[in-house]
Amino acid sequence: MKTKFESLVGQEFGFYGIDNNAFKIGRFVFEALEDEDDGYRSYLGSVEVKDPEGLIFFGRSVAKVRLEEYAVGEFEGYRLVDVVGGHVWLKFGTDHAYDYYPCFIFEYLPKEKS
Repeated sequence: MKTKFESLVGQEFGFYGIDNNAFKIGRFVFEALEDEDDGYRSYLGSVEVKDPEGLIFFGRSVAKVRLEEYAVGEFEGYRLVDVVGGHVWLKFGTDHAYDYYPCFIFEYLPKEKS
């Protein structure tokens, strides 16, 4: 059975930014949780609904994004892609570039001013 987060893949939302490993899309706030295997290895464990209490996001959306499942090379996870221009605002998941030491990634990529 799909989680609430997984059921939203492929849909478009307003993006309100991040706070640590939490992000807001539309009316939803989620947190990407690291699943530590040991002191050196880590994976994307899950993406859970998060209580927005105490978190800080933009008051208005900064972009309209599409939530995508994303796997390329040694990376598997998700990304938020701007529907106008294709800018990737956020990428999170597991990087398997080093088989013995997979790594949890949460990479926020704000758009540069033009």
